[in-house]
Amino acid sequence: MEVYRWAGKNPSESFIALAAGYGKMSASMYRLVFQPHTIARQPVAGDAAHLIIGRAASCGLCLTDAGVRDQHAAIERRDTGYIINDLTNSNSVRVNGIAITSQRLTTGDEIELGTVRLKFEVVHEPPPGRRAFDLWQFFGIGLVAVLVVGQLALFVWVFSQPHPRNAHIDIVTPKAPESTTVPVPAAAPALVPLAASVPTVTSAPEVLSRMLKIVRVERTDPATLRVIIKAQVGDRQLDPKAVAVSVQSFPAPPGGIQWLAIPATWENFKTKELSARLPGLCHTYIVRTFYKNQPQDVVTVAPAKTP
Repeated sequence: MEVYRWAGKNPSESFIALAAGYGKMSASMYRLVFQPHTIARQPVAGDAAHLIIGRAASCGLCLTDAGVRDQHAAIERRDTGYIINDLTNSNSVRVNGIAITSQRLTTGDEIELGTVRLKFEVVHEPPPGRRAFDLWQFFGIGLVAVLVVGQLALFVWVFSQPHPRNAHIDIVTPKAPESTTVPVPAAAPALVPLAASVPTVTSAPEVLSRMLKIVRVERTDPATLRVIIKAQVGDRQLDPKAVAVSVQSFPAPPGGIQWLAIPATWENFKTKELSARLPGLCHTYIVRTFYKNQPQDVVTVAPAKTP
């Protein structure tokens, strides 16, 4: 037990005996400040759920001042706050000058016990009661945790995948539209000679890179051949001067090989449709694609059936 004494007219007239820990502010919930009617005394801090104030030595706060009874008053902590009760049943406890039997205390209230005046101050609010277990809140926290872990796992997987090094990206500046005249390569690629017997449909050999892949070749009418080509090169946009598409007839008609007109703009992974005029019905046609003077794909079209 810690005992606090103050010097007054008679040092033995008043002293305070507190249970261990009442004078420690670190654990206090409220404090009682003596009003300086004589010599100033140190404030008393308390956190007990039930504090008895009186003259008796067994009281939590022992006062020997005039007018103080053996068990004069009690401060009780409840859920709604702090309550002071008069234990004498003689209206000898006053709060803010008014005699009370039971009164809820707030910060700044002045308590009178005999000749002692104490100012009540809340230092810390009472701790809230323990919340009941909320199943929905538990599930919500678990769901958030799963989402966070999933996002982290996804990022780890994405960054752990192998990526091509030294990737080349071309930035193409817009150019004015060019003429749609048929470009003729400076040096036309050598064509593969036709065999004596031409098969019905011939697919591209394995040696071709097929960066300009012939998707479909068909006759839209007896005099028109439609060629659909898909670009899948390393450039973002094709250079029309580097693209060439030829149509060779068999047996060779007058004029030889026909070079098709290339669009002025052709983005990579896009499909373009080209047209060729046919010299006759009973011919076999070989369509070839070239990119940067390198053969890419070749398809043979069988002769049209005559009625």
